[in-house]
Amino acid sequence: MAAPSSKLDLILDTITDGVLVVNTQGVVLYANQAAEVLLARSPIIGQSLAIPLNPDKNSHQDINLIRPNGLAWAEMRSSPLEWDGQPGYVIALRDITERKHMELERQKFVSLAENSMEFIGMCDMNFNPFYINEAGMRLIGLDNMEQCVQTPIQAFFFPEDQRFILDEFFPRVVREGHADVEIRFRHFKTGAPIWMIYNVFFIKDNTGEPVGIATVSRDISERKQAEAALREADQRKDEFLAMLAHELRNPLAPISNAVQIMKRSSLDETRQAWCYNVIGRQVEHLVRLVDDLLDVSRISRGKIELKKEPLAVAAIVQRAVETSQPLIEARRHAFTVHLPPEPVYVEGDLVRLSQVVSNLLNNAAKYTDAGGCISLSVEQADNKVFIRVRDNGRGIDPSALPGLFQLFYQVDRTIDRAEGGLGIGLSLVKSLVTMHGGEVGAYSEGRGQGSEFVIRLPCLRESLVCPVLYPADSKPDEGSLRILVVDDNRDAAQSLSLLLSSEGHEVLLAYDGYTALEAALAERPQVVLLDIGLPGMDGYAVARALRQHPALKMTHLIALSGYGRQVDYEQARTAGFNGYLTKPVDFDELLCALTQPSFPDRIPG
Repeated sequence: MAAPSSKLDLILDTITDGVLVVNTQGVVLYANQAAEVLLARSPIIGQSLAIPLNPDKNSHQDINLIRPNGLAWAEMRSSPLEWDGQPGYVIALRDITERKHMELERQKFVSLAENSMEFIGMCDMNFNPFYINEAGMRLIGLDNMEQCVQTPIQAFFFPEDQRFILDEFFPRVVREGHADVEIRFRHFKTGAPIWMIYNVFFIKDNTGEPVGIATVSRDISERKQAEAALREADQRKDEFLAMLAHELRNPLAPISNAVQIMKRSSLDETRQAWCYNVIGRQVEHLVRLVDDLLDVSRISRGKIELKKEPLAVAAIVQRAVETSQPLIEARRHAFTVHLPPEPVYVEGDLVRLSQVVSNLLNNAAKYTDAGGCISLSVEQADNKVFIRVRDNGRGIDPSALPGLFQLFYQVDRTIDRAEGGLGIGLSLVKSLVTMHGGEVGAYSEGRGQGSEFVIRLPCLRESLVCPVLYPADSKPDEGSLRILVVDDNRDAAQSLSLLLSSEGHEVLLAYDGYTALEAALAERPQVVLLDIGLPGMDGYAVARALRQHPALKMTHLIALSGYGRQVDYEQARTAGFNGYLTKPVDFDELLCALTQPSFPDRIPG
């Protein structure tokens, strides 16, 4: 082939591909302008190039080019030829640097995508998917890339969300170049929803024109579940507060009515006795509500301590039945108890385990229509004891069973609240049984089919059982005590004074801390019943002041408080109190406390 003519030179200089002719040693014999630009050498004729050449046939390959401004790539096609009678090669070079950069970027993207735990995908401008990473396919249940390519993008979403995605969300992506939204993906195998933050943006070419759409989306299902749980907890809290207000108002109404009746001058003894009974019953109901709330608080904070000792299960049952018998009899239920012939023992707290069984008996009595049947049975199997409470009452819908032992859970949330309660009794049961190393379960065939609650506790080996002697209820010593009652609530102070006086004690009254100090120094009482929440000088300060006087160091100080937390109890001990009772105070418990020589080891109950 002869050297090109001037016309051919003109033609070759107008094309964008570089054209070279080199001899067998790689020395350039001819180059067009595009070749000089591509190789960044001018002039280039006569220079030697280190280009791999195949001496026998045509070749096609991508090569690196070292240029002053960095590394470049070119697509090279070469063919042997004769130039001015010399053997050589004609070489065509096409700049593919930008394409190579894009391929490297794509490889980086794919490498990152395949190692990412997030959903990463790409689709064309018509929203046809052509790539989803492995994590993304696992997340939504796709088996392979072919399945991805064959799936229209709307199929990734639930039917009720597709219109929003196609008609609102993607047009926003087109307008703004990117957008994100929280939306549910549909799992292709199970149909389950997967909440995602769906981030979508354009893939652009070197001119800035969009050529595709990419998404990098994150699974937020756990966060959504946590948010739903918080909303449910907040709703349950509101329902609980409404129930609490209802349950507190209910006993306050008859108490208020009874007080109004007692104010009438024409009140006879029969009506007076009736009023006393009404007030007594309703106050007991209020005390039970408050005690349950305090128990829940203590258990949730890990502040309940169990007085564990070897117990005969029969003793637990006997105490629980004594507590629940009045309610069972009032509703005229047929009630049976079945105990094993041989004694069965567990290690536990008698008061708390009796509370658990009594709670289940009370529920059975309340949720069984009058004249129903309730049974309590104890069975031993291997190293477990089973305490079963069965009834033929209203039963429980199977869908309600999983949540039955949750705090504040109510099966019946009707406006009449016929049976009352705060939805905390069964939560207490579960917590106390768990603290004893046991389990509790609920079973029912459905509404109107009755229900059964089963407590499972580990048995105590008989070799570990020692006789346990339960002391008789302690009574105060015979004889009068000089007692100072200190409470800023005059009704509370005066009513307690009347009760103590009826037991033969001499009672002094004070309604604030300063007056209490004066009275104590003047009268030298043997016992001071001291309210904590006094105005000005609180009960703790009064106790510390009393202990500073030598003549009062041995005075028996008993705190009376509406607070029942362990921290309050410990603060009272530090201030110098000998005893601590929570309001409203059970009078028999107070009489026992008057005889206690020292502060007990822990808060009662």
